[in-house]
Amino acid sequence: MRRRLSPYERFVWAAGEALPFNIAAIARVHGRADPDRIRESLAAARQRHPLLGVRVTDSGRWRAWLTTDGVPDPQLRVVKATAPDSWSRVVEEELQRTFDTAVGPLTRFVVVDAGESFDLISVYHHLVGDAHSAGTVIHDVLRGPADVPSAPAFAPPADTLLTHARPELSDLRKLARSVSGPTRRPHRSGRLTFTTWSLDSDETTTLLARCRTERTTLQAALCTAFARSLPHSARIAVAADLRRILTPAARTAVGLYATSFIETVNGADPRDFWALARDVRTDIHQRLVPEELSPLVRAYRLLPFIPSQTIGSLLHRSETQGARFDVSISNARLLIPTDYGPLRLAALYGAAHTSLSGAPLVFVAGFDGRLFLSVTSTGATSSKDLCERSMSHLTVACG
Repeated sequence: MRRRLSPYERFVWAAGEALPFNIAAIARVHGRADPDRIRESLAAARQRHPLLGVRVTDSGRWRAWLTTDGVPDPQLRVVKATAPDSWSRVVEEELQRTFDTAVGPLTRFVVVDAGESFDLISVYHHLVGDAHSAGTVIHDVLRGPADVPSAPAFAPPADTLLTHARPELSDLRKLARSVSGPTRRPHRSGRLTFTTWSLDSDETTTLLARCRTERTTLQAALCTAFARSLPHSARIAVAADLRRILTPAARTAVGLYATSFIETVNGADPRDFWALARDVRTDIHQRLVPEELSPLVRAYRLLPFIPSQTIGSLLHRSETQGARFDVSISNARLLIPTDYGPLRLAALYGAAHTSLSGAPLVFVAGFDGRLFLSVTSTGATSSKDLCERSMSHLTVACG
């Protein structure tokens, strides 16, 4: 495979040359690890999903290409668990390891072997994967090489799958509006930390039922809870899955089909929790329509004259000055099985290291009737306190 980076992909690649731009998915599995079988499954998954084995080539000031030529299979590293939290420490290490985009591949995997169970950690340069992509690959790896479909599921760029792909000048205004605003002070007080927690099936059922009763959504409730926990009007980065507005080709493809926008929530609003959450839901839903999401991808077609190195430099300078949001919240429901022969998928977590500012990045994965949550940040204490206060607000609201 060889194709040119789309304008949106070029921006993400250029950002990744100057900033950390890694995401990870962690599958916690009951059953014994078989590294040889996992390697065979990864090789089969690579044939199915070409972006698992690509590199960036012929990169110039204004363009670059993706190719599978000369790219080895994704690395699988096996480490022994020496403590209950060994897998979390490996996630922290892997998120900080950069990819050599000129050599590839832009994915790698680690098995943390605990004997009767193991953790499968998959790490992606954000250029080639998002949360739903990671769920697809986990499913393919766990079901085994014989069951992975052999026909390639090519991943066209998101830009080309928009119903209306031609850019308009108004797209630039919408893109600027989605990222503009005051910056927050950096959270660079310590090392990168990855912390997890979860809601059991009863807690999850109670929360989701209350959201339905109150005519709101889990995403809106989470945004409200975090806003209530901050001392000022909250700027929350909301991740958006572009598959909702793209042609069907993106539904089973592994690639970058995500963007984000800033949602401002006044946590000091005197109304009750659910009244505010309903307003947040309305505002978020108004921004998840094609007319609002498409410009966040399409606008990059109007910026081909900006050299890639300049994009990276501008983003690096912006990130070192501070965060453009207080917290980022990504929420994904992953519809994959729990049982794979002798293996049982017990939990799924997401993680990311995509900001120099150290602002907390919260991932929420809905799987098997439960919610699995994590936060990644370099401000460990403040981020942990923020998450604890936010979960307390949710608990009280559901009580």
